Amino acid sequence: MTATLELENVTHRFGELTVLDAVSFVVEPGTITALLGPSGEGKTTLLRVICGFETPERGRVVVNGRDVARDGVSLVAAENRGVGLVPQEGALFPHLSVAKNVLFGLKQRRSRESHERARYLLDLVGLTHCADKRPEELSGGMQQRVALARALAPNPSVVLLDEPFASLDAALRMNVRAEIIEVLRRSGATALWVTHDQQEALSCADYVAVMLNRGIVQTGTPVELYRSPATQSVAEFVGEAVRLRGHANGTKVSCAMGELPLSQNMHGEVTVIVRPEQIELDDFPTATSARGQVIASRFYGHDGEIDIKLSNAEIVVARLHARLLPKIGAEVALRVTGQALAFF
Repeated sequence: MTATLELENVTHRFGELTVLDAVSFVVEPGTITALLGPSGEGKTTLLRVICGFETPERGRVVVNGRDVARDGVSLVAAENRGVGLVPQEGALFPHLSVAKNVLFGLKQRRSRESHERARYLLDLVGLTHCADKRPEELSGGMQQRVALARALAPNPSVVLLDEPFASLDAALRMNVRAEIIEVLRRSGATALWVTHDQQEALSCADYVAVMLNRGIVQTGTPVELYRSPATQSVAEFVGEAVRLRGHANGTKVSCAMGELPLSQNMHGEVTVIVRPEQIELDDFPTATSARGQVIASRFYGHDGEIDIKLSNAEIVVARLHARLLPKIGAEVALRVTGQALAFF
């Protein structure tokens, strides 16, 4: 099956500043792929390259098997690439009604088919009753749904979403995100979703492409990235990580938390990575159990985190059910469940 979107060694600079460095990954048909990376890594620039607003100095951009840009040459104009875009702020036309905003992306805006398409999409995003309203009369979340409907109107090969919820508050962000995901699933769209929010990427996407140092360092399913990160940088960026000094001897590693099983065979001095949820209170400690003192506690409602200073002065973070959180100053015994990660 041909990938809907393929990037091959895409490199781009602004003057002497390299903003994209040999970026390569694919987006499969009918999937949602999250492009995950911290701010300033070039994610928005990459979307502009895919859309045709920027031309990469080197590399290929392929949409549905057709080269649209290659080595400094734009081969297909932006409006003919079959790419839809939902920008950060929605960017709706304030002087047009909701329905006319959706119609704007269609070439034959006055045709019966176009109006039926607009009605279908407004129904899909649950805003049929707002067709005659102006964007200013809608909430931020509703505006983002209109922006998605407009991007889907011409039935693009791929929809690009550039941190579409950055301006929404936390509670609204979660609700609107779920609504947008449902719309994308129901429409069968192929989507590339830019975000710097690890939780958003892991919970919403079929695949995640991690962008660090202006390039893609690993692509995989959320579970693969979380459990089997390719590098220490990926391990520490994709989810919380507890870092310890250790010595690996085959399939086990010795560290301040005891002797832990490893996910791979290694030998020598390593950095050990475990996740906070792997660290548990040990109700039946032995002479070899790790021990420490709680020096900080954070209550989140359903769960919480504690910082524990171990006997060798290293500090670990444990995520526990809220009812299990010990008080600051308490002496605790600890154990690690599951395998640890290790990196030279």
